[in-house]
Amino acid sequence: MLWFVGMGLSGADSIPQAAREVIKDAEITYLEEFTSPIIPDMARGISELVGGELRRALRWMVEDGREILERAKGGTVALVSYGDPYVATTHIELRTRAIRGGIKTGTIHAASSVISMIGECGLHHYKVGRMATIMEDPGSTTTPYWILYRNLTDGSHTILLLEYDRDNRRFLDPLKALDLLLNAERGQQRGAISESSFVIVASRVGSKRQSIVAGRISSLREQDLGDPPHTLIIPGALHFTESDALRVLGRCLDEPRDNIVQRISSQMISKYVPMVRNAVREISPYCSDSDELYTIL
Repeated sequence: MLWFVGMGLSGADSIPQAAREVIKDAEITYLEEFTSPIIPDMARGISELVGGELRRALRWMVEDGREILERAKGGTVALVSYGDPYVATTHIELRTRAIRGGIKTGTIHAASSVISMIGECGLHHYKVGRMATIMEDPGSTTTPYWILYRNLTDGSHTILLLEYDRDNRRFLDPLKALDLLLNAERGQQRGAISESSFVIVASRVGSKRQSIVAGRISSLREQDLGDPPHTLIIPGALHFTESDALRVLGRCLDEPRDNIVQRISSQMISKYVPMVRNAVREISPYCSDSDELYTIL
């Protein structure tokens, strides 16, 4: 039996009662720490609930999965994750492999920061578009840039997760992530982001040190955004109730504003129609004596 257990946002304090019973009865509990770092207090709280063996599960162990699946064939195993287990696609893939291998699975869901931060910022969940992760490698920024662009053309909000370097226990700095997007803008030139773009920085959502700071990128540069983990939210078209809530629930350095981008087709029309009109005006005098050419013109 393989259980996928979410611990929620506050460590052992937020673990549901049903999850506590599973962890207590499991022969081995894996505490995974590649989706988010496990702080010492959180680890101690989990260890006090464990009835069997407790093991740390690094990224490679969860992605490989063979040890976890092998142990689950002959006993009860719990894989405990920060937030909700199925926010990570690796866990879904591991569950699929378990079921195909004849291993019974169970799930205990919990609050996820990806979902909770939207409400904490006062935004509407149904206005959130496709999500992306920004990596430190500049060459990987093209994909999140275009996801942001497409979301903004639809008026949707964009959640941008920041890379966690497990080996060095370091999250990508939110201002550096924004610089990577601005650098991508210089290459793509579609107007998706600029220093005046309105951005929300949500950090440590669900903890006692939760912080929500919003403002233009130029204003955010002057602020101490606190300790990680951080998440960037770039709003699309803000409903007035979202703007009102954000002013109350977060610290707004600037007035909330929409980030709206024209589609490529509209951008191209705006660029080329004036050029064509100028060309028509220039050539018209040379065609006035020819009814055929003037008709075509």
